[in-house]
Amino acid sequence: MITSLTVKQFALIEQVHLELNAGMTVFTGETGAGKSMLVDALGAVFGTRASVDWVRHGAEKAEVTAFWQGGDKRIDALLEANDIDVEDELILRRIVTRDGRSRAYLNGVPVAVKVLQQLGKICLDLHGQHEHQSLMQSSVQQLVLDARLPAADLQGVKMVFETWKQLKNQLQSLHTKRGESEQQANWMREELAKLESLDLEEGLAEILQLEVDTGRHHAQIQQAAAQALMLLDESEPSVRDLIARAGQAIAAVEDYHEGLRNSRILIDQMDALLGEITPELSHVMDQSFDDQSLRQAEDRLIRLHEGMRRHACDEAGLLGLMKDWQERLSALDTASWDVARLTQALDKAAEVYRQHARDLNAARKACGDELTGQLRPFLDSLALTGMQIRFDVSMAEDEASWGESGWDSVRLQVMSNPGEPWRDLASVASGGELSRLVLALKGCGALSDMPHIAVFDEVDTGIGGETAWCVGQLLAAMGRDRQVLVISHLPQVASCADFQVVISKAEKEGRTVTGLTSVQAQLRQNEIARMLGGAGEGTMEHAGDMLKRGQVAS
Repeated sequence: MITSLTVKQFALIEQVHLELNAGMTVFTGETGAGKSMLVDALGAVFGTRASVDWVRHGAEKAEVTAFWQGGDKRIDALLEANDIDVEDELILRRIVTRDGRSRAYLNGVPVAVKVLQQLGKICLDLHGQHEHQSLMQSSVQQLVLDARLPAADLQGVKMVFETWKQLKNQLQSLHTKRGESEQQANWMREELAKLESLDLEEGLAEILQLEVDTGRHHAQIQQAAAQALMLLDESEPSVRDLIARAGQAIAAVEDYHEGLRNSRILIDQMDALLGEITPELSHVMDQSFDDQSLRQAEDRLIRLHEGMRRHACDEAGLLGLMKDWQERLSALDTASWDVARLTQALDKAAEVYRQHARDLNAARKACGDELTGQLRPFLDSLALTGMQIRFDVSMAEDEASWGESGWDSVRLQVMSNPGEPWRDLASVASGGELSRLVLALKGCGALSDMPHIAVFDEVDTGIGGETAWCVGQLLAAMGRDRQVLVISHLPQVASCADFQVVISKAEKEGRTVTGLTSVQAQLRQNEIARMLGGAGEGTMEHAGDMLKRGQVAS
């Protein structure tokens, strides 16, 4: 609930600070004192579109600050989404400058005005200003009925809808895959065949390049190997003979000098290494490489480089492409079977959904008829005897209208006079009628999950007498569950409130200024007497009696 409201330089309000409580608070005062300004200020702090008329003449800016207390997971989620710390108290602030620019703050953090609007949908319901009346929304009218239905009925429709939607998405995805043109499929097959003919592996380009280089220089390789083999083993003397002689020369006297012993060891190692070279050179000499093998290696290397250049990747990238194409082609080959299977499952899920949606439609219609009957006594007592209402529950079976809450369109409709056509509530109900309809719905327990704060600005339009008492009592009853703020001209309604604030207009330094004063005891009795038309002894006594009746009734 709102615990305090501070308004500065707002229309005729210079500066007021108001402490608010739970329950029902009524705002009263002379006509023209500025009661509607309070509604505008509340709307401003909850994101109403800014108006330059809000800024008091001569001031640079108008400012409204509200303190909110109360736990709500939806509010916590909204704060977290905007990187604002979740705290026990919430501070909402709205500033509008003289040139119409607007700034919004939440717990001191600058936010978009849209954030205040989102908060307003959770916290505030303004009755009497059509853009804020939640009951005008078809979705809310449906929720009024759904709140009276078994949760299992609603959950059942949601579950079968999710199953149907999942199957539909799978089928659409499969059709998308199959939608690849035959030209694309042929291209993948051709490219795949080209790459498969290369017998790809990572590092293949390096391997092939070595084969090509070997083939192109085969004669030079053979010649170099033969010359090296001759020098090592076949010439007179050969390299190995010379090394052996050097070893023998040292061996005779190596015991006399450490350097000779070390040299002889190294010579032996050199002889062993030369012994390993000879077989390698012999192997080179034995190898043959014909022109056909060279051309095959060159062709394979050229095709590999073309493939890597064409697809802008290396051998590993080509291997990845091959795997992807193989999977896509395989999916295309098996898609016909998958389509048939999924189509059959989708048709079955659709039929199950239709049955659940039809059952839900029937349940909503029955619930609407029942609720309409329960509303009748409340409407009569609120001077709405001539108003006929109904819940029009129509169903649209086309798939575009399917949803997790069924396929119904719920509209609360009104017949103002016998013989007139039924019309949607939003197009015919006045602010006062709508406010009293909300009270009637609340009276029969139909509004169990509405915003935390209800503001009624035109609830007493065109009523009086016992009807006014009924309105006051219902507002007071609503105040047990929500914070209710009411602007009223009727002493009956005011007498039922838990708290009363008088809005007055005075002149200050040649300017009109609106002020707010909380009244209790005698001052409240005086205000009720004023609302009755005077402050005489009889009127004062009557005012006292009304307060007693109102407080007992509430």
